[in-house]
Amino acid sequence: MDSIFDYMLIGFIAQLVDGSLGMGFGVISSAVLLAQGVPPPLVSASVNAAKLPTGGTAALSNLYHKNIDWRIVGALAVFGSIGGILGATLLSGLKGHALQYLVNGYLLLMGGYIVYRGIKGIVVRVVKTRRFQTIGFAGGLIEGIGGSWGPIVNTGLLGSGVESRYAIGSTNFSEFIVSFVVFVALGVAYFFGWWGEETDWTQVRMTVFGLALGGLPAAFFGGYLAKMAPRRPLTIAVGLFALGVAVYRLVNM
Repeated sequence: MDSIFDYMLIGFIAQLVDGSLGMGFGVISSAVLLAQGVPPPLVSASVNAAKLPTGGTAALSNLYHKNIDWRIVGALAVFGSIGGILGATLLSGLKGHALQYLVNGYLLLMGGYIVYRGIKGIVVRVVKTRRFQTIGFAGGLIEGIGGSWGPIVNTGLLGSGVESRYAIGSTNFSEFIVSFVVFVALGVAYFFGWWGEETDWTQVRMTVFGLALGGLPAAFFGGYLAKMAPRRPLTIAVGLFALGVAVYRLVNM
């Protein structure tokens, strides 16, 4: 792809999916950059940079539509930022396969459980704040090392029994904060030459700009979609999405 309009279309679709399901922008955007041979640290920094305008708009949209549970957001944002800084610090030295098997195994199990919950219509239950802290830390760690926040955090919240609209809204709102922290951490690492390989951020300028520009209009609809979409079909869709991501990644490892 050599046109900014291609990236704008991808950004629009990715953000529409993310706003509706609470995940998708990072997975789709990262796949595009990795397919172009961009080094993982630059992929993570680029995707988080593109998330800042789209994520901020999506966060405001969910705030307007009252899809936010501040108890969840507080735990996710604080512990997600801690995990994100750790993940960004470790990114250049990680050995990928062991971590990929771990994350994809988690997604397979959680995705299957969420689909089961959606089909059976299992009622929402109250979750202790400590669970949110663990989910936030795990999501931030994966986000920092170049993974995706949404499949970990949103599936974790839904698997824990959080109502879909609040899981999606709280995931998107806290993701904006964590993405900013991860972007700053990776920027500091880049400035001090800690990435361990020659990289040129200018090679992704058009990609990041296109993803962000295309994602902005879709971000306005995210809060409405999360609020209005029926809970059971949305829950099943999230579970199937997580299963699909896990299977795709395992097959292509």
